[in-house]
Amino acid sequence: MKKLLIITDLDASFIDDNYQYTEATEAIEKLRSLDYPLIFNSSKTLAEIQSLAEELDLTTPLIAENGGIIAVPCTSELATFCDSSEWQSSGAYKILITGLSRNYILTHAHAARTEHSYLFTGFSDMSEQELSSITGLTEPEAYKAKQRDVSEPILWQDTPERFGSFCEFLASKGIRTLHGGRFIHLMGPADKADGLHATCALYQHYQPDIDWSSVALGDSPNDHSMLEAADIGIVIPHPDGAKVQTSGTHIFQAKYPASKGWNDSILTLLTTI
Repeated sequence: MKKLLIITDLDASFIDDNYQYTEATEAIEKLRSLDYPLIFNSSKTLAEIQSLAEELDLTTPLIAENGGIIAVPCTSELATFCDSSEWQSSGAYKILITGLSRNYILTHAHAARTEHSYLFTGFSDMSEQELSSITGLTEPEAYKAKQRDVSEPILWQDTPERFGSFCEFLASKGIRTLHGGRFIHLMGPADKADGLHATCALYQHYQPDIDWSSVALGDSPNDHSMLEAADIGIVIPHPDGAKVQTSGTHIFQAKYPASKGWNDSILTLLTTI
């Protein structure tokens, strides 16, 4: 028996600029009827993703902060396979942390800013009100967006040349810089592909007789590794074209941006498998 694991980015992929997924409703219901798991893999925090998962009544794993955190609901049968020492119990979830701590990241990023006068503003520098005005999130949503554990999104306000030296400094401390849709994410070595692999392994352990195929959907450079790692990768374009360049016979281009493209791509895929 064959089944699909749908592993998707959120911003500008599953949801639109207004943080809505209404144009993806038809595909969501079709996946639900087929019992194909829908898994969020986002740069967003666990608190943000949890709210959306609850709204959609999902009980699947959640991959937060670009793969740095994997959370499996304790009520899920997958939680049985999260019993190694690497997994921690935290509230309603079994948590696997694969990224560097945010405190470590902030310590070195802020030290570099102080020493070299780099111009950037991170989530840790902003109030909920400031973040809300930049992103369009409500203030309660902005509060959740600031609850980060293994990453720090920043707005770079300096020159491209100085960004290169900033990246070199952070790399010497084991910190990566990854471009998302709007922000640059400071983070450890984990990425969205790690989240995809870990989640696929959990489902394979849970139902070894199923022939699982992973389908990844994303729109930005921070989705590149996930798209490459999936059995099927679907690039969601922006209104002015695709922002992530990837290749391979398993990569397909959606026809439309955001939720509309997500919905169309999933429905088309389901008619061809």
